[in-house]
Amino acid sequence: MTDHHQPGERLPDASAIVHPTLDPTYPNPHSAGAMVAFKLAWALAESYKRGGQMPADLRQYLLNATTLAGLGTIADVVDLRGENRVLAGFGLKALEQSDLVGVRALVAAADLAGKGLDSYDIAFTLAPMLNAAGRMGHARLAVELLTTDSEYRALQIAQYLKEQNRLRQKCQREIFKQVKQRITEAGLNHPDRKTIVLAGENWHTGVVGIVASRVIDTFYKPTILINLENGIGQGSGRSIEGFNLHAALCACRDHLIRFGGHEMAAGLRIEARRVEAFAEQFEACARSQLTDRVLSSALSIDAEASIRDFSEQLMRELSALEPFGQGNPRPVFATRGVRLIAPPRRCGARSDHLQLSIQDDTGAVRCIGFGMGPLEKKLVESESFHVAYEPQYNTWNGSTQLQFVLSDIQFE
Repeated sequence: MTDHHQPGERLPDASAIVHPTLDPTYPNPHSAGAMVAFKLAWALAESYKRGGQMPADLRQYLLNATTLAGLGTIADVVDLRGENRVLAGFGLKALEQSDLVGVRALVAAADLAGKGLDSYDIAFTLAPMLNAAGRMGHARLAVELLTTDSEYRALQIAQYLKEQNRLRQKCQREIFKQVKQRITEAGLNHPDRKTIVLAGENWHTGVVGIVASRVIDTFYKPTILINLENGIGQGSGRSIEGFNLHAALCACRDHLIRFGGHEMAAGLRIEARRVEAFAEQFEACARSQLTDRVLSSALSIDAEASIRDFSEQLMRELSALEPFGQGNPRPVFATRGVRLIAPPRRCGARSDHLQLSIQDDTGAVRCIGFGMGPLEKKLVESESFHVAYEPQYNTWNGSTQLQFVLSDIQFE
């Protein structure tokens, strides 16, 4: 068996266990599950070499597996340094040229064909579509998509997964709205509170983990959300830097039926009657470890720059740092004293995003601020302001232009 989650005190009874943390000298303990499976496949393929040469069909299989393992490594949000970074990089390069009909169908369904894929496309478009199969139903369809030889069947599944992902997003928004209201009503957003644990009925178990991530984006506290059904709760948790979620669950294990995961994400099962006691002990555990400084969300700025600095050469140099992700985030820059060129425009299905064009003394650029729609009025009233952003190229209707993806706006 293969796995990458933190192993328990007692290992399963198996003929063989492949796990990146069992050997303390292994240099890449934070492997994704896809990486672990890939390493096993590679080792097995090596044993079938004939006269030092690997059979052609087996070699092609490993090339395809590299693509899938790279996709899985980025999707699993593991640390993209060392071996993970190397595999993810090769996987990205091979993704668009993949001869797997399922991969091609997935890219086409996501409207990404011929656009030059990067880690953002995988993490926020392709991976959610693949994961939608398991979150909203059964992961069997994702497996079939990536193994089928039928182009028609692959396109059929890819379109279905696209629709399932749309339904997942709708379900996620509805649960998040309920959760935010309950957090406020229960006072869990109070500065003295270190954690958030909530249980509710009819919360889709495949979605609560994503909602927990959104709760952290909003309130920045370790969060566990639990769906209750017939007296049993199934939950998912997400953590913040500096708080080992798996270790905290180990400390609260007397309240749990079972649990598993790692430092930043975990799942659990619990009796409904024990949720309250578990929440109290989980909070006590966090209080003993977390300081107010750890619970303060901060934006790390890599450098101050002017708009003119982002030449084609600099953008090429920044792209050489790919793949970006956990452990290797996109560089964030800041520019002071920018001004609006024209009134900003709200966009998105719910008008919660903001499009704006800004200028400083060196140049002008278009920006997109996701979730920044409510700042429209304040921007119009401000003579100048400061922005933090990730510079990216945006391709639309065949035209590619520099765009700043805003991380924050600071008013003078």
